[in-house]
Amino acid sequence: MNNKKKKTFDMPTQANTGGEIGVRTELDPYHPSNTIDRYPGDSVDEHKELEKANEYFADEEIKQINENT
Repeated sequence: MNNKKKKTFDMPTQANTGGEIGVRTELDPYHPSNTIDRYPGDSVDEHKELEKANEYFADEEIKQINENT
């Protein structure tokens, strides 16, 4: 039977000590240094911007409906 020990991390890294792993989908393999820095709360800010845009379009659509009647 094979009695090899599993590899352990001698040096702590963000992946093995923080308990959180981030996934970056905007990484360009041909230009890895061109990345977008993400901070906690960015997704909430993006969601708020989308809500504002949706509200604007809804108001414009209601105006259009009222003008056509």
